[in-house]
Amino acid sequence: MDLTWISIVVGTILIAGYIVYSAVEKHIETLENRVSKVEKLLKQTMPEMASVEQKVNEELRELLQQGKTIEAVKRTRQEFGWSLLEAKQYVDELKADT
Repeated sequence: MDLTWISIVVGTILIAGYIVYSAVEKHIETLENRVSKVEKLLKQTMPEMASVEQKVNEELRELLQQGKTIEAVKRTRQEFGWSLLEAKQYVDELKADT
């Protein structure tokens, strides 16, 4: 009697484990497919983003040469959607490079 119950419990645990494993594996596969699509999209848009970044950097350098650091930070935030700290650090790096 005890052996039967142990077998039932172990069997139930194994079946439940397999069901959970299958669900997790399917979810991982779905996520991998989504990441693959995002990577393809990113590869397509990267050249466009690089040209936009170059244009913005030229504009930011002009603002920095005119002494308009705050305006450069504002423009960086508008263009890239970054936080104030991220934009300030980016402008500071541009300032150090020039």
